[in-house]
Amino acid sequence: MDKLTGWIGRLNVLAGQATAPLVGIITLLVLYEVLVRYILSAPTSWTAEVENYLQIGLVMLGGGYALHHGGHVRVDVLYRNFGPKGKAWVDILTALCLLAAGLPIIYFGAELSWEALETGQKSVTAAEIVLWPSMMAVPVGTVLLLLQGLAGGLTGLGVLLGAGQKEG
Repeated sequence: MDKLTGWIGRLNVLAGQATAPLVGIITLLVLYEVLVRYILSAPTSWTAEVENYLQIGLVMLGGGYALHHGGHVRVDVLYRNFGPKGKAWVDILTALCLLAAGLPIIYFGAELSWEALETGQKSVTAAEIVLWPSMMAVPVGTVLLLLQGLAGGLTGLGVLLGAGQKEG
């Protein structure tokens, strides 16, 4: 079980590292738009759209990374007071909730992404950006998040079964 959870963690770290440069790209696009809009009085019609699609990739593909590093919001005022078994139960419940919410997102997101790829869907703006890459980030990112949640649930299960101790 440790090998599987370790592999999932490494996969999410890799995805997080691969998407991290999007922060810089988005920042540069915002800077560019501010400069051309307010200094040159020549706003663009494409930067906001590109920024939005890049943010989709950043948020969706970085979700598992954030969960791996404890970056998601939870009610720590309660969680930190639980013992190892209480934390394990919360982690198992979190994994089950992620499964319930994530499976439909993966299914329908993949279906819509595939349809966008097959039909060559583009945005309806002047930029006509191809939509399937940003749409595919939703099910792929959800898979990564779900895997990381399952890794946490498996770790919690190991604690409950006495296979390991969860750090306080």
